[in-house]
Amino acid sequence: MSFSKVGASALRISAVALVLSVATFVGPTVTRAQEVDATSEKPRPSQDEPRATLRDEIVVTANRLETPAETVGSSVTVITAEEIARRRKTTVAELLRTVPGLEVARSGGPGQVTSIFIRGGNSSHALVLVDGVRVNSVTTGAFDFADLPADAIERIEIVRGPQSTLYGSEAVAGVVSITTRRGSPGSHVAALAEAGGDDHQRFRVGIDGANGRYDYRLAVSDLSTDAVSAASEAAGNSEKDPYENTTVTSRLGFAFASDGRMDLTVRHVRGDAAIDGYDYLVGPVDHLRATQEREALVASLQVKKQLSTRWTQTVTIGVNDDDLVAEDPDDSFNTYAFESRTSELTAQSDVTLSENDVLTLGLSVEQREGGSVGSFDETVRLHSLFVQNSWSFKGRLFLTAGARHDEHSEFGGETTYRLSGAWLLAASTRLHTSYGTAFKAPTLNDLFFPFYSNPELEPETSQGFDLGVEQRFLDDHLTADLTWFSTDFDDLIAYSFATFRPENIARARSEGVELTLAYQPGPGFHLSASHTWNDTEDRSTGLPLARRPEHRSTLNLYFRPHPRWSGNATLVAASDRRDSDGTAMDDYERVDLTLHYRVSERFEPYLRVENLFDQEYEEINGYTTPGAYAVVGLNLRF
Repeated sequence: MSFSKVGASALRISAVALVLSVATFVGPTVTRAQEVDATSEKPRPSQDEPRATLRDEIVVTANRLETPAETVGSSVTVITAEEIARRRKTTVAELLRTVPGLEVARSGGPGQVTSIFIRGGNSSHALVLVDGVRVNSVTTGAFDFADLPADAIERIEIVRGPQSTLYGSEAVAGVVSITTRRGSPGSHVAALAEAGGDDHQRFRVGIDGANGRYDYRLAVSDLSTDAVSAASEAAGNSEKDPYENTTVTSRLGFAFASDGRMDLTVRHVRGDAAIDGYDYLVGPVDHLRATQEREALVASLQVKKQLSTRWTQTVTIGVNDDDLVAEDPDDSFNTYAFESRTSELTAQSDVTLSENDVLTLGLSVEQREGGSVGSFDETVRLHSLFVQNSWSFKGRLFLTAGARHDEHSEFGGETTYRLSGAWLLAASTRLHTSYGTAFKAPTLNDLFFPFYSNPELEPETSQGFDLGVEQRFLDDHLTADLTWFSTDFDDLIAYSFATFRPENIARARSEGVELTLAYQPGPGFHLSASHTWNDTEDRSTGLPLARRPEHRSTLNLYFRPHPRWSGNATLVAASDRRDSDGTAMDDYERVDLTLHYRVSERFEPYLRVENLFDQEYEEINGYTTPGAYAVVGLNLRF
């Protein structure tokens, strides 16, 4: 690594530390300003405020149970509804940029292919769930975040490390679980409108409510933008690639038999984007008539009931249907159609063996079908059984152990396991660790695509662990966590020039350190920062894995200096990246800013500025990253 790159990384870390130091003195002042309403001179809580301390978080994804975060051994990040409202981001991918150990890569402007990498894993090594439904493509194994807006979302949980024991295939490097919002008591109408640079226009309207046993929510959003040229503008491409997205989200809940609950969720997405082509001599180039259309439907039905004082039963049925069609009258290579359909039934029993011991038993039946229109249409099935025991000792030591067996209709069986633990050494010190194995089944493309497939492929596998210490200061208002992680990826599927088909011949490793800081002196101020050092290696070439930065820093700052004014600023900086062909990629530092002015509880205008300092860089070589642009919006609540 060059001296200049080391210096740049050190400068970013120093900047984060400086902001944190200043926050220690400024925070209490901000808090006092927030406590008094400008008109009533009385405390006025805000539905967009974070909690008063950082300690009392509950997470679900890590153990498939509602569990206090401090008792969980895995590394978990939670993005709450309050944070989503404060940041006003358009897509889930933009929210994920501040997660430690996670990199987002987008090939152009809005609507272009958007991938994530968790702790060095491939994009197909991150399982994505929407209301418990797996939405990864059965043809590629990955999930494209391009068409997933940040509308009507209650929370996002990101669990890092191998998680196949509870979630099966694709949970090789981690899980991203997205939960949509329930209706709240009473009846409400909410609307949002915003406009800005590149002819950005976004509208959203929703209704929600709850009355007795029922709760409901329905929201419709529409986004359109002229965007930028997907192919690099720095290379002379100038044709803009517009994007449109319409999303309908609904949720209906019903309580029955005193403690039973049923939830039905449906999300439909329609995304239309102009796309560009690729010239093998020069790279990405403008294609004037190339377009891509995605239509996706995600639906889930979950029923949960406590059958006795010790036994709770949950049954979930999920369906994901995703059709992707691209057309280019000028280039047949840019014309294709892929279909991806997943349906799954999961039954989970949580049995309380004692006050300190919970046994989780589960089974799932999954069907994956789809393919390339005109080339192949195939179906595979997975039958799975899993078990986990969660045990605690004197409220200080918390251990989980689990195992799972998946039976795949093509390659046979795969068994995975996971161990995790948390130890509260003192009132403010916590040790946490996890170790697990995971797998990713070969995709339908790997198994069946004509002239480029291998029906004898085995699953890709991983084994990894992490070990960390968390320390709280200032009456739990300041939390620091240092975690070391290491993962080995084996039997990776790569093209073999010896057999002229894909084989399980590649291996990789990833290790590093995640440092996170969170400071919240009161409800009017919240700061979180992180730095991830990630050393990766393709063991067949010795080169770093593509598009995984060695150094990555983030900062997320919320402030409310006055009862009516609030703001949120984020910083993301990455350095030392290589593209898939081994060439160096741009280092970058990006700052986004959102400012709100609350006229009343019902009326709130805001300003959002993306890439505030107009940094020029390419997130992926050959593809344009938008420069600075501002959006003015209005949020209404009734």
